[in-house]
Amino acid sequence: MLILNHRDYRLAKTRRAQLARAISPQAIVQGIAEPLPAELQAARTETLRAELMKLDGDIANYERLRASSPDLLEALEADELGLLPIVARIARQLSQRELADLLGMKEQQVQRYEQSRYASISLDRFQRVLSALDVEIHPRLSRKRAQQNPHVAEFDIDLSPDMLRELRKRRWIDLPASESRSELISRIAIYIEESSRFAQTNALHRRTLTSPAADGALELWVARILNIAAERRGRMKGKFNIADTRWLESLVQLSVYPDGPRRAADLLREHGIILAVEPHLPRTLLDGAAFLLSDGIPIVSLTLRHDRIDNFWFTLLHELGHVFMHFNRGLENGFLDDDLNEANISDLEREADDFARNRLIPDEKWAASVARFTRTEEGVMKFARQINVHPAIVAGRIRKERGFHLFSDLLGTGQVRGLFAGYIP
Repeated sequence: MLILNHRDYRLAKTRRAQLARAISPQAIVQGIAEPLPAELQAARTETLRAELMKLDGDIANYERLRASSPDLLEALEADELGLLPIVARIARQLSQRELADLLGMKEQQVQRYEQSRYASISLDRFQRVLSALDVEIHPRLSRKRAQQNPHVAEFDIDLSPDMLRELRKRRWIDLPASESRSELISRIAIYIEESSRFAQTNALHRRTLTSPAADGALELWVARILNIAAERRGRMKGKFNIADTRWLESLVQLSVYPDGPRRAADLLREHGIILAVEPHLPRTLLDGAAFLLSDGIPIVSLTLRHDRIDNFWFTLLHELGHVFMHFNRGLENGFLDDDLNEANISDLEREADDFARNRLIPDEKWAASVARFTRTEEGVMKFARQINVHPAIVAGRIRKERGFHLFSDLLGTGQVRGLFAGYIP
């Protein structure tokens, strides 16, 4: 993520110090950072080291930009028009407050403009900002492209009657009954294209899907999640810190409460992670997803395809595994996880599975417990009380190891979806 003001710069320096401590030889030897098996600790260290290198680059770029002479501003290039006044302000060595004073507005207004990359500003006011920064824009008329939006032309989705009914019921997009199939698909493709500006890049599937139309349904679902996340990012209570995993133990312990999943959503928001719950679309087997907003905020999304407490917690921790294990090793591309019971998966998916399993019940505790051999519900309940988690989590692990016919009554079936009905994390 670009560092665009001095507050972000100070926070980046703090995060850098935390990352350096987390991958220090002392932390690695003592194993204080992660209660995980050695191979997962190594993968986690690799991710932290990659984030440290990226942060070093961001810090160096900001320092180099602030040290630049204003005369060098002509040589600067911004990736998008909305970044131009931010880059110019930094190069002029102006704070957000100083720019606000020049413009005769409040500092908070400049902060809002920069947070949205000036997307909400009027053209007249945008020109005022550039003028205050002594920035000139020289327009260039380029050759008109034959195809303005190739994604719309190539996009496909299974618009079966049940899919159309579901999409009209959810009201994400206006899909008039009077329009042809191609016109409806074009509307959906445009919605997806417009939503893509909120994300860093496209998501990767857990398994390779063979049907382009099925992929289209997943693209549409991701677009919906991106819109939800973009609306909620302003309500975040804290900034995400990849070096801090201490709170994950408290997260898992929330499972003992009847409204534990909702409490989990609130705790994620406090730690800078957006949780979005959106049911899967017809003919897809999506369980969850993890990716990044364009400004680097992690998104964890669940479909609740299986309305069970054990499934909620495993899927949630699996997606958090992608966030903490793969932040710079795939999360920038994103993950779409369909059918988490599928055995034929990649190494990254296996790492996320192992992360979830160990965070819910550490392997060393599981290996020392007689609960893994128990035949009684009381044995499951007793071990769950000992480690302070919901019995469904213990029952879910037993079923995965010994057979899915066991302890069905302990899974908390039908106890999750209702918690999120009308609830906005």
